[in-house]
Amino acid sequence: MQFERILPPGSGDPLRYTEAGCEPQDPLFDPDDPVPQRTRRRGKLKAAALLAATLACGGTGRTAIHATDSILVQLAPGASPPPHAGSADTGPPIVSLGSVAPHDEAPLLRLPLQPGDDPAAVAVELARYQGVESAEPVFTYQPSRAPHDPRYKDLWGLAAIDAPAAWERTTGDRAVTVAVIDDGVAIDHPDLKANLWVNPGEIADNGADDDGDGYVDDVNGWDFVAARADPSPAAWAQRWHGTHVAGIIGAAGDNHVGVTGVNWKVSLMALRALGPYGGRSDDLARAIDFAADHGARVINASWGGGGVSQVLARAIARAGRKGALVVAAAGNGSAAGPEFPADLRFDSVISVGASMPGDLLARFSNRGALVAAPGVGILSTTAPGQYERYDGTSMAGAYVAGLAALLWAAHPEASLQDVRRAILASAVPMDGVLHGRVDAARALSALEIASSQTGSLKLSAGALSFRSRPGRIPRPQSISLRAEGGGARKWTAEADANWIVLRQTMGETPARVQVRVDPSKLAAGKHTGGVILRDAAGERQALAVSLQIGSAPIVAVRGDGCALREDGKLHARAGSGCVLSAADGEAATVQWRLPGGEEASGARLYCQFVRRGEFQVLVSADEGEVDPLPVVIE
Repeated sequence: MQFERILPPGSGDPLRYTEAGCEPQDPLFDPDDPVPQRTRRRGKLKAAALLAATLACGGTGRTAIHATDSILVQLAPGASPPPHAGSADTGPPIVSLGSVAPHDEAPLLRLPLQPGDDPAAVAVELARYQGVESAEPVFTYQPSRAPHDPRYKDLWGLAAIDAPAAWERTTGDRAVTVAVIDDGVAIDHPDLKANLWVNPGEIADNGADDDGDGYVDDVNGWDFVAARADPSPAAWAQRWHGTHVAGIIGAAGDNHVGVTGVNWKVSLMALRALGPYGGRSDDLARAIDFAADHGARVINASWGGGGVSQVLARAIARAGRKGALVVAAAGNGSAAGPEFPADLRFDSVISVGASMPGDLLARFSNRGALVAAPGVGILSTTAPGQYERYDGTSMAGAYVAGLAALLWAAHPEASLQDVRRAILASAVPMDGVLHGRVDAARALSALEIASSQTGSLKLSAGALSFRSRPGRIPRPQSISLRAEGGGARKWTAEADANWIVLRQTMGETPARVQVRVDPSKLAAGKHTGGVILRDAAGERQALAVSLQIGSAPIVAVRGDGCALREDGKLHARAGSGCVLSAADGEAATVQWRLPGGEEASGARLYCQFVRRGEFQVLVSADEGEVDPLPVVIE
């Protein structure tokens, strides 16, 4: 394969560019840490082995770096957390182990490390425990950007991909959502405000989780670094990487302000998952799951590098199954192949290298990506009201993410594979990438030929189970609804029992459907019903709903060394790892308050009991109710 044509220095390049390899060392983004090892228990995880086989081989990226505060442990379905190592006379008596995976997947726990622990060594040790399928350090990933060059004056990239010709057919649609998983998006930038995603199930600033997804006031997105509803960059931000990416995808067009994006109209879902030291694999995985569960058609991943993470690979695979296209920057290291996760060989991923005028691959760009897009001297949004020119495969990836959104705006019924195939098949050949430089007008024409009918309705769960004690109302539960292949499809929903209450009875995929139950007029015992969802063609899917009314313990307990006894207390052996499940159902909004004030949410609490003594856990599994659970650690 022939790669790029590089003009020698001083040969009169139409644009001067900078190499990532010549960038000064940045102590925040270029730490020099050893490469950690990923561990897996022998003889296990056939599915994980198949997943690993899809990962590209060869070291093409930066040195792997990882967090030192925790590791990630994948449990088998139904397994309990591993025990706590050592003993403690101080600190919290109960340690919450947050699950990074969606509630309908086997738990992926974040286990804290002690100061001085070697994450790789601890992962090897924990992988030996019964019920642990795999363990790995928390890898961190960096934004794929080279420094900007102030000589670039024009938005040449839009002309290069022939966006004006595509705009004759569509300038975008706010019904199409693109998730920008990055270091935040300046939601008060005047060129982005009109195109911010708005969560249809959330009421702004009311301090409540209106859509039952486990996130309070997530109106425009979420900050997974600081666990807050505002996804803007941190106050000390100087790079504005995610804001720049967002502007390329969808700065508002024809508004007489600043620049325009590939889409004049689009919904930009802002998900902050990159912090001052890059992005942790657990935060990035949660952001990917959030994006797919909340209807993003495109996920922009302008970051990558050190370390191949099974955790991230699984999250990207889940997003693909839900119809989301992941666009990943190839990296700026002048390497022979894309770095992780752009090197994933999934049919829901597009890797992108950076091109220059004249369809030359930029010298800093990694080779071997599926496509290329403009990535040198790209003018876009930064600080509120400001604009700068950046170089990098991050910018190139944003062009492709914007193109995918533009295609879905023209053909909302198109599947993920329709859109991906059109982008690859219509690329203009150029050296250094497999298919060529993307072309918006050609891609639209290709999609018009190839577009197929959207598939059937798919539910994230086939059944919901509620429990209710006398006089209590369980918290609502939610499912996600999509069309097979990821297309847009109108739907209606109808409950077949008057005690089943739906917040929304019609809409368009992808969507979230919230289900409540009203036990106030029902007798004790088990009640069954369902929700019928239909599309415009009359195809139907059934969601089974059950409600058990009667006295029951506050929680159910699972794990070696943990048990509810007749005295009404939870007795736990010091060091044991256990699972507490709210008896009233699977709502993501169940609240737990641990001794010392730590709070957690979700239908299940994965925890380790550390310090001996008598304590109390507060559980809020019903609307407006809080129950104390006495705990004795022996």
